[in-house]
Amino acid sequence: MLKEVGGLPEAQREAVLLVYVEGLSYREAAEILAAPIGTIMSRLAAARLALGKLQIAPAVGGTRGENDVGSG
Repeated sequence: MLKEVGGLPEAQREAVLLVYVEGLSYREAAEILAAPIGTIMSRLAAARLALGKLQIAPAVGGTRGENDVGSG
């Protein structure tokens, strides 16, 4: 999972590391990053969404293209 976090955009990665790894509050992370708390929350939500898609992609998509239709 650390590799996947490293692949996030910088702003999302910083928020993830401060809140989920370092255990800081949203307010503390916002102060460190000089951003509103709402922005921190948004970055974390986007990061969770991106990481969640990475975890389920192989199980759902396999090796087929997303527009392929099964033979039934």
